[in-house]
Amino acid sequence: FTRAQYDYMERYFVSGSFRRDASSKFHPDNRWGNFWSAGAAWIVSKEDWFNFPAMNELKVKASIGSQGNDAIGSYRYTDIFKIVPSDGKISTLFSTKGNKDITWETNTNFNAGIEFGFFNNRISGGIEYFNRMTTDMLFPTPVAPSQGYSSIYKNVGDMNNYGVETDLHFVLVNNKNVQWDFNLNASYLKNTVVSLADNVKDSKAYDAEGNEYEGFTSGSFFVAEGSSMYTWNTYDYAGIDPETGKSLWWKNVLDDEGKITGREKTDDFSTASKYMTGKSTLAPLFGGFGTSISAYGFDFAINFTYQVGGKQLDGSYMTFMYSPTSSQTGFNYHVDLLNAWTPENKNATVPRFQYGDSYSNATSTRFLTSASYLNLQNVNFGYTLPARFTKKFLVSSLRLYVSAENLYYWSARKGFDPRQSFSSSTTATTYSPMRTVSGGITVKF
Repeated sequence: FTRAQYDYMERYFVSGSFRRDASSKFHPDNRWGNFWSAGAAWIVSKEDWFNFPAMNELKVKASIGSQGNDAIGSYRYTDIFKIVPSDGKISTLFSTKGNKDITWETNTNFNAGIEFGFFNNRISGGIEYFNRMTTDMLFPTPVAPSQGYSSIYKNVGDMNNYGVETDLHFVLVNNKNVQWDFNLNASYLKNTVVSLADNVKDSKAYDAEGNEYEGFTSGSFFVAEGSSMYTWNTYDYAGIDPETGKSLWWKNVLDDEGKITGREKTDDFSTASKYMTGKSTLAPLFGGFGTSISAYGFDFAINFTYQVGGKQLDGSYMTFMYSPTSSQTGFNYHVDLLNAWTPENKNATVPRFQYGDSYSNATSTRFLTSASYLNLQNVNFGYTLPARFTKKFLVSSLRLYVSAENLYYWSARKGFDPRQSFSSSTTATTYSPMRTVSGGITVKF
């Protein structure tokens, strides 16, 4: 490992590093990886010619570097067996399949941006562009169960994450008795699979327009070049048949040569087609905002987090809308079932609720719910006693406070928490971040 840093007149900065790492998770032939970085910054506001009274700070910066990822479990390059007892003797049991050809996943990050301050830093912050290219991406690709194992790790291809981050801070009031600040940060993220190795392109998927995608299936997602890593590949819900109340789905219409010529609705789930929906679990916009104020010994702060966009599968809502069958008498029922289709309510938005109708609530785009949310992250309130009073008791500072974390969140449906996962469905049986309320006294002598 090597690293070098240099600055000139506390105005120009450059840095660089190089490291060579080995990991026993890979075969000895593919064990070593080389990783490096380089960066530079320029504080423009320190130049003699800089003359902009309203702006007291301006910094331009850029960096690029790579790092390795081997977080896939131990000894993935070889088959692993377990030693188990068998009729009083020692036996071996197959555990995981190895792949000697896998090697380091490399993340190359490029960042460029500016930092600024106006009006003696009454307004300050930064804007930064980032581009993260992941090459030789490690991923457990599924295989046929007949092979005796469910997946095997491979270097499947390259993925790109890029976007813009901004962080802003405003001093709204600043005087002897009152200090009031406001902060805001936001990030825009775009995720795209750039390329896939030919040996993992084992299936095809189609979107609603009949466009073909080549890649591989990962749960309810289809991984293909040009799409997000977490793009839903599922059945496309087409509403309700107003005469029967049955759920409808879209299916492909094929010509004599098996080519897709269009699509039509069907109430027979076994004939419905899966589609690349173009909808990803990843939200393109996320961040936080908050404010803090202190006045005459009192202090108060509140902060929110948020994300906008993305689609998540609401697994609990889907379960609570199921009809009972001979093997399953039902689960808790959602209040929305009161608006289910009946012969007298043919304009309902919920399919009929009928015994044995096991496909009426099958996994489909019907249950892909907006992953946008707003979370009240924390609230703090306190009071610091005047020093002239506490010093009589040899105490330099005494503060009483109450603090609360994860007080409330707002989402598309009550009980639906898109923060739980971005790679699977959410359920009401998984705990959300714990809500805590605490209070105390801070004493300094």
